Amino acid sequence: MAELFQTEVRELTGSANTRRLRRAGKIPAILYGQGKEVVHLSIPETQVNSAVRKNQAYIQLEGAVAESAQIQDLQWDALGSTVLHVDLTRMDSDATIEVELSIRLVGDAQDLINQVFRTTTAVVPAMDIPEALVADISTLASGDSLHLGDIELPAGVNLLSDPATLVLTCGGVPAPAQEEVADEAATEQPSSEETPTEESVAEETPSEEAAATEEDSSGDE
Repeated sequence: MAELFQTEVRELTGSANTRRLRRAGKIPAILYGQGKEVVHLSIPETQVNSAVRKNQAYIQLEGAVAESAQIQDLQWDALGSTVLHVDLTRMDSDATIEVELSIRLVGDAQDLINQVFRTTTAVVPAMDIPEALVADISTLASGDSLHLGDIELPAGVNLLSDPATLVLTCGGVPAPAQEEVADEAATEQPSSEETPTEESVAEETPSEEAAATEEDSSGDE
Protein backbone atom coordinates (compact mmCIF):
# COMPACT_ATOMS: atom_id res chain seq x y z
CA MET A 1 0.00 0.00 0.00
CA ALA A 2 1.25 3.46 -0.94
CA GLU A 3 2.11 5.92 1.80
CA LEU A 4 -0.47 8.64 2.49
CA PHE A 5 0.57 12.29 2.60
CA GLN A 6 -1.93 14.73 4.11
CA THR A 7 -1.36 17.91 2.13
CA GLU A 8 -2.00 21.59 2.68
CA VAL A 9 -1.48 24.31 0.08
CA ARG A 10 1.36 26.77 0.82
CA GLU A 11 0.23 30.24 -0.03
CA LEU A 12 3.53 31.77 1.01
CA THR A 13 7.00 30.63 -0.06
CA GLY A 14 10.50 31.74 0.80
CA SER A 15 13.05 30.76 3.42
CA ALA A 16 11.32 32.51 6.32
CA ASN A 17 8.04 30.73 5.67
CA THR A 18 9.71 27.35 5.19
CA ARG A 19 11.47 27.75 8.54
CA ARG A 20 8.11 28.39 10.20
CA LEU A 21 6.71 25.28 8.56
CA ARG A 22 9.55 23.13 9.85
CA ARG A 23 9.13 24.47 13.35
CA ALA A 24 5.47 23.41 13.08
CA GLY A 25 6.50 19.86 12.17
CA LYS A 26 5.80 20.18 8.47
CA ILE A 27 7.97 19.92 5.37
CA PRO A 28 7.57 22.07 2.27
CA ALA A 29 6.93 20.20 -0.97
CA ILE A 30 6.24 20.91 -4.61
CA LEU A 31 4.01 18.89 -6.96
CA TYR A 32 4.42 19.05 -10.74
CA GLY A 33 4.15 17.00 -13.92
CA GLN A 34 1.69 15.79 -16.58
CA GLY A 35 1.37 19.30 -17.97
CA LYS A 36 -0.60 20.52 -14.95
CA GLU A 37 0.08 23.51 -12.75
CA VAL A 38 2.80 23.46 -10.14
CA VAL A 39 1.40 23.29 -6.60
CA HIS A 40 3.30 24.28 -3.45
CA LEU A 41 2.37 22.05 -0.54
CA SER A 42 3.24 21.26 3.05
CA ILE A 43 3.29 17.70 4.42
CA PRO A 44 3.58 16.42 8.01
CA GLU A 45 7.19 15.58 8.77
CA THR A 46 6.18 12.27 10.38
CA GLN A 47 4.58 11.07 7.14
CA VAL A 48 7.62 12.01 5.07
CA ASN A 49 9.97 10.28 7.50
CA SER A 50 7.78 7.16 7.41
CA ALA A 51 7.99 6.99 3.61
CA VAL A 52 11.76 7.49 3.69
CA ARG A 53 12.21 4.84 6.38
CA LYS A 54 10.19 2.31 4.36
CA ASN A 55 11.91 3.34 1.11
CA GLN A 56 8.44 3.98 -0.31
CA ALA A 57 8.60 6.21 -3.37
CA TYR A 58 4.93 6.02 -4.40
CA ILE A 59 2.59 8.35 -2.52
CA GLN A 60 -1.15 8.93 -2.35
CA LEU A 61 -1.89 12.60 -1.68
CA GLU A 62 -4.95 13.57 0.35
CA GLY A 63 -6.36 16.80 1.73
CA ALA A 64 -5.79 19.91 -0.36
CA VAL A 65 -4.63 17.73 -3.27
CA ALA A 66 -5.96 14.25 -4.05
CA GLU A 67 -3.56 12.72 -6.58
CA SER A 68 -1.10 9.87 -6.99
CA ALA A 69 2.53 10.92 -6.95
CA GLN A 70 6.11 9.71 -6.80
CA ILE A 71 8.89 11.14 -4.67
CA GLN A 72 11.23 12.56 -7.29
CA ASP A 73 13.81 14.18 -5.05
CA LEU A 74 14.56 14.86 -1.39
CA GLN A 75 16.60 17.81 -0.13
CA TRP A 76 18.51 17.02 3.10
CA ASP A 77 20.25 19.19 5.66
CA ALA A 78 24.05 19.37 5.83
CA LEU A 79 24.23 16.33 8.11
CA GLY A 80 21.98 14.25 5.86
CA SER A 81 19.65 13.46 8.74
CA THR A 82 16.67 15.77 8.19
CA VAL A 83 14.53 16.18 5.06
CA LEU A 84 14.18 19.89 4.21
CA HIS A 85 12.13 19.73 1.00
CA VAL A 86 10.28 17.14 -1.13
CA ASP A 87 9.81 17.15 -4.92
CA LEU A 88 6.77 15.16 -6.08
CA THR A 89 5.79 14.24 -9.65
CA ARG A 90 2.28 13.32 -10.66
CA MET A 91 1.62 9.80 -11.89
CA ASP A 92 -1.38 7.84 -13.13
CA SER A 93 -3.28 6.05 -10.39
CA ASP A 94 -3.28 2.86 -12.48
CA ALA A 95 0.48 2.91 -13.18
CA THR A 96 2.32 -0.39 -12.79
CA ILE A 97 5.92 -1.25 -11.98
CA GLU A 98 8.10 -4.37 -12.04
CA VAL A 99 9.26 -5.59 -8.62
CA GLU A 100 10.82 -8.61 -6.93
CA LEU A 101 8.44 -10.19 -4.42
CA SER A 102 9.28 -12.71 -1.73
CA ILE A 103 7.11 -15.80 -1.22
CA ARG A 104 5.83 -16.10 2.34
CA LEU A 105 4.52 -19.44 3.62
CA VAL A 106 1.57 -19.59 6.02
CA GLY A 107 -0.01 -22.58 7.71
CA ASP A 108 1.43 -25.93 8.75
CA ALA A 109 1.94 -28.70 6.21
CA GLN A 110 1.60 -32.36 7.21
CA ASP A 111 5.27 -33.05 6.59
CA LEU A 112 8.61 -31.28 6.25
CA ILE A 113 8.83 -28.56 3.61
CA ASN A 114 11.69 -28.13 1.15
CA GLN A 115 11.38 -24.63 -0.39
CA VAL A 116 13.48 -24.25 -3.54
CA PHE A 117 12.06 -20.98 -4.94
CA ARG A 118 11.77 -17.97 -2.63
CA THR A 119 11.28 -14.85 -4.77
CA THR A 120 9.65 -14.03 -8.08
CA THR A 121 9.36 -11.08 -10.44
CA ALA A 122 5.92 -9.55 -11.00
CA VAL A 123 4.21 -6.48 -12.40
CA VAL A 124 2.18 -4.77 -9.67
CA PRO A 125 0.16 -1.57 -9.20
CA ALA A 126 2.58 1.18 -8.22
CA MET A 127 0.13 2.49 -5.64
CA ASP A 128 -0.58 -0.91 -4.11
CA ILE A 129 2.65 -2.94 -3.94
CA PRO A 130 2.13 -6.11 -1.88
CA GLU A 131 4.68 -6.92 0.80
CA ALA A 132 4.92 -10.53 -0.42
CA LEU A 133 3.08 -13.33 -2.18
CA VAL A 134 1.39 -15.51 0.43
CA ALA A 135 1.29 -19.29 -0.12
CA ASP A 136 -1.02 -21.35 2.11
CA ILE A 137 0.62 -24.75 2.72
CA SER A 138 -1.84 -26.03 5.35
CA THR A 139 -3.41 -28.53 2.92
CA LEU A 140 -0.13 -30.05 1.71
CA ALA A 141 0.59 -33.69 2.59
CA SER A 142 3.68 -35.84 2.09
CA GLY A 143 4.38 -36.20 -1.62
CA ASP A 144 2.64 -32.95 -2.62
CA SER A 145 4.32 -30.00 -4.31
CA LEU A 146 3.46 -26.34 -4.81
CA HIS A 147 4.09 -24.42 -8.02
CA LEU A 148 4.13 -20.69 -8.64
CA GLY A 149 0.81 -20.84 -10.46
CA ASP A 150 -0.82 -22.39 -7.38
CA ILE A 151 -0.35 -19.20 -5.34
CA GLU A 152 -3.37 -16.89 -5.16
CA LEU A 153 -2.27 -13.49 -6.47
CA PRO A 154 -3.42 -10.13 -5.10
CA ALA A 155 -5.56 -7.97 -7.37
CA GLY A 156 -3.61 -6.39 -10.21
CA VAL A 157 -0.50 -8.56 -9.76
CA ASN A 158 0.83 -10.38 -12.83
CA LEU A 159 3.70 -12.86 -12.69
CA LEU A 160 6.66 -12.56 -15.03
CA SER A 161 8.09 -15.93 -13.97
CA ASP A 162 6.82 -19.24 -15.36
CA PRO A 163 3.72 -20.38 -13.38
CA ALA A 164 5.01 -23.96 -13.67
CA THR A 165 8.07 -23.07 -11.56
CA LEU A 166 8.34 -25.36 -8.54
CA VAL A 167 8.19 -23.44 -5.26
CA LEU A 168 8.43 -26.29 -2.74
CA THR A 169 7.93 -29.98 -2.08
CA CYS A 170 6.39 -31.61 0.95
CA GLY A 171 7.77 -34.72 2.63
CA GLY A 172 9.99 -37.23 0.84
CA VAL A 173 9.62 -35.73 -2.64
CA PRO A 174 13.12 -34.50 -3.61
CA ALA A 175 13.47 -31.15 -5.32
CA PRO A 176 14.19 -31.54 -9.08
CA ALA A 177 17.09 -29.15 -8.72
CA GLN A 178 18.87 -31.64 -6.49
CA GLU A 179 18.15 -34.57 -8.85
CA GLU A 180 19.40 -32.59 -11.84
CA VAL A 181 22.67 -31.82 -10.08
CA ALA A 182 23.16 -35.51 -9.26
CA ASP A 183 22.31 -36.59 -12.83
CA GLU A 184 24.66 -34.00 -14.27
CA ALA A 185 27.50 -35.15 -12.03
CA ALA A 186 26.89 -38.76 -13.02
CA THR A 187 26.88 -37.82 -16.71
CA GLU A 188 30.16 -35.95 -16.49
CA GLN A 189 31.96 -38.72 -14.54
CA PRO A 190 33.16 -41.55 -16.90
CA SER A 191 32.44 -45.10 -15.82
CA SER A 192 35.19 -47.43 -14.63
CA GLU A 193 34.79 -49.53 -17.80
CA GLU A 194 35.51 -46.53 -20.03
CA THR A 195 38.45 -45.23 -17.98
CA PRO A 196 41.73 -46.99 -18.79
CA THR A 197 43.59 -48.20 -15.70
CA GLU A 198 47.31 -47.72 -15.15
CA GLU A 199 47.84 -51.46 -15.67
CA SER A 200 46.12 -51.47 -19.06
CA VAL A 201 48.12 -48.44 -20.19
CA ALA A 202 51.31 -50.16 -19.09
CA GLU A 203 50.43 -53.34 -21.00
CA GLU A 204 49.64 -51.49 -24.21
CA THR A 205 52.80 -49.31 -24.08
CA PRO A 206 56.11 -51.21 -24.63
CA SER A 207 58.63 -50.50 -21.90
CA GLU A 208 62.08 -49.08 -22.61
CA GLU A 209 63.66 -52.42 -21.63
CA ALA A 210 61.55 -54.35 -24.12
CA ALA A 211 62.37 -51.88 -26.85
CA ALA A 212 66.13 -52.25 -26.15
CA THR A 213 65.94 -56.06 -26.26
CA GLU A 214 64.21 -55.90 -29.63
CA GLU A 215 67.00 -53.70 -31.01
CA ASP A 216 69.70 -56.14 -29.76
CA SER A 217 67.97 -59.01 -31.49
CA SER A 218 67.89 -57.11 -34.73
CA GLY A 219 71.60 -56.38 -34.43
CA ASP A 220 72.50 -60.11 -33.94
CA GLU A 221 70.73 -60.98 -37.17
